[in-house]
Amino acid sequence: MNLYQQSLSQAEILRRVGHLAQVGGVQLLRAEDGPAGGVRLLEFRLGSGFSFKVALDRGMDVGYCEYKGMPLGWIPATLLPGGWYFEQQTEFGWLRSAMGGLCTSCGLLHIGDPEEDSIAHYNFPGRKSERYGVHDRMAMLPAQLLSYGESWEGDECLLSASGKLVQSQVYAENLVLQRSYTARLGEKRYCTHDEVTNAGFYPTPQMLIYHLNFGFPFVDDGSRLLTPLCQPPQVMLGSPDLVQTGAYAHFSAPQKAADLQVFALQPHANREGFAGVAIVNPALGESGMGVYLRYRPDQFPKFIETRMMGEGHYFVSLEPCTNGFGRAELRQKGELTVLQPGEKRIFDLEIGVLDGQQEIEAFQASLND
Repeated sequence: MNLYQQSLSQAEILRRVGHLAQVGGVQLLRAEDGPAGGVRLLEFRLGSGFSFKVALDRGMDVGYCEYKGMPLGWIPATLLPGGWYFEQQTEFGWLRSAMGGLCTSCGLLHIGDPEEDSIAHYNFPGRKSERYGVHDRMAMLPAQLLSYGESWEGDECLLSASGKLVQSQVYAENLVLQRSYTARLGEKRYCTHDEVTNAGFYPTPQMLIYHLNFGFPFVDDGSRLLTPLCQPPQVMLGSPDLVQTGAYAHFSAPQKAADLQVFALQPHANREGFAGVAIVNPALGESGMGVYLRYRPDQFPKFIETRMMGEGHYFVSLEPCTNGFGRAELRQKGELTVLQPGEKRIFDLEIGVLDGQQEIEAFQASLND
């Protein structure tokens, strides 16, 4: 593997350290103060300047993530509190606790604005409908940690963790998500693999968004979005001038009283079936730097970009999603996914850093292969 600008074998690395933890690994920690007090964290250190923390009690999502001391994700004033502060009883209570960090997973039953839908198919006479809040509950569900640690594959050191989330209630849904993280020592990326299974005995709707919240310094005045599109973007929210400014692809310095803008994009999939999207800041580092994601459009047919250039609320969220919004409209179009008992769906994601113009150009070329 390449570590600290040297090509080293397993034996050569282990000869140089007292323990592998000297250069990297996975460690189980716990936050002890403030709103996040009590939240369990898995810290991944890759020995490349890239590190990230998986918040086990916040949907097993990645909150903090850094590269060479620079944060990738946007951290809100709420400071990523524990799931026990979740205000689901208020329709927009999700925004008081769930939003923020590098990744906020949304679902598993509902995504989008508050909405009511029939649940008569669960055959419970006492309750015929359910009122869903913004983006549902997944972001604040606690995980059961199944495994974590390091292992060697020849001269490559694999860092990994897996856990299980359950979204269930009596006389209703029983969805189980098993999530795994993998990364390699010496690299500056990680991969997420999710498997969602209907563990119940009734057909159950299933929706999912990865809400990837990138912030300063990767998002800054002069940063741009990099991805080939299959068709022009569509405005979902706000009133940007797409023709004159290409608003979806260019970012400004923080603006006073800026409006939230949301775009529907359709990134191009390459021959291997992967689409990629990057945010590049040409002024960062010696020759520019970027953050990127790769995903499979066959797993996530929809893609949303949320651009917020406001003071404090200054981030760009890139969001692969399983479907659009509006349960009634989705059902009418035949686009509402319903998992049958025992049925499973799989979702994959890669997040990483592009360090320098050469890596940016290589990433761009890979999108068109």
